[in-house]
Amino acid sequence: MEEAVREFIRKEGVIFPADFVVEMYAQALRFAGGLAGLIQSISRKAGEKAGSIFREKYGGDVDVESLPELLSIFFREAGFGDLKIELDGNILRVDVVDSFLLNIDRKPETTLKPLLGAIEGFVSTYTGRKASGRLKGRRMEIEI
Repeated sequence: MEEAVREFIRKEGVIFPADFVVEMYAQALRFAGGLAGLIQSISRKAGEKAGSIFREKYGGDVDVESLPELLSIFFREAGFGDLKIELDGNILRVDVVDSFLLNIDRKPETTLKPLLGAIEGFVSTYTGRKASGRLKGRRMEIEI
């Protein structure tokens, strides 16, 4: 699975320096202000696209039980940091242990909304199940 994620990122992704992403994202948040939901929605669309491509080209059969490992690998290999993820029935609990994203704003709820959107979109498209989540601090709870 790890090699499939690496190949996906090499072939389908774009890598930027973390400082650039932090500055770009911080500026987008300042500009968007109350439109943070729009950024989350755009991130969800990006996650849907990634989920679709990954499933089609690299994923094969979808095993919901593999989501914690798959999402952790994606986050780490893309250079975003470390996640702790567990699946409890139909609830995916995602804790952001470490990420440069947390340097963008003092409130994790502001900074991590796009990540929540991206995970919701990826999980929805990859599994074929609707995923909807909420964010509190550094923890996301996503129902699938």
